[in-house]
Amino acid sequence: MPLTLTTPPARQPVTLAEIKLHLKIDGPDEDTLLEHLLSAATRRVEFECSLAMITQGWRLLRDCWPRRGLLEIPIHPVRQVTEVKVLTSSGLVTVPQESYEADIHSRPARLRALPGFPPPAGGLNVVQVELLCGFGDDPADVPADLRQAVMLLAAHWHECREGREHIPPAVRDLITPWRRAAL
Repeated sequence: MPLTLTTPPARQPVTLAEIKLHLKIDGPDEDTLLEHLLSAATRRVEFECSLAMITQGWRLLRDCWPRRGLLEIPIHPVRQVTEVKVLTSSGLVTVPQESYEADIHSRPARLRALPGFPPPAGGLNVVQVELLCGFGDDPADVPADLRQAVMLLAAHWHECREGREHIPPAVRDLITPWRRAAL
């Protein structure tokens, strides 16, 4: 089930000024490093929690429609299902919105095929779902505990440069409520 970023976020959930204040760094000498650390920490927290923090576009590909009729979307939060396409025996078809139902409020978000949904042909990646995900466009839209986790992880990597990539317990504690529970 390939999930591909199509439109990256326009900004990070933690600003350069915030991490510099947290680390008590004056001057621009480490700005490039800190921006890289913030980017890496953001990606790691998003990965660990299957989240998109700042608004971004994603594409979900599936080889078939699920037998029980509900397609689960493995990223949260989904703000909008922008398009659903299906490769049918007669070609690629854009599915009208009245042919599927989207539940973007649940975790995981789900799509249900309704009468009139075109049956996918056999093959790979025959269902394509375009998504708009994230808490919002601004860092203030991201929950404070997630922003804090990004800042603490970036600060940890700044202080511990020996190459270890573990997540410190304080960061793990902050992201645990956001991780999707496996039943």
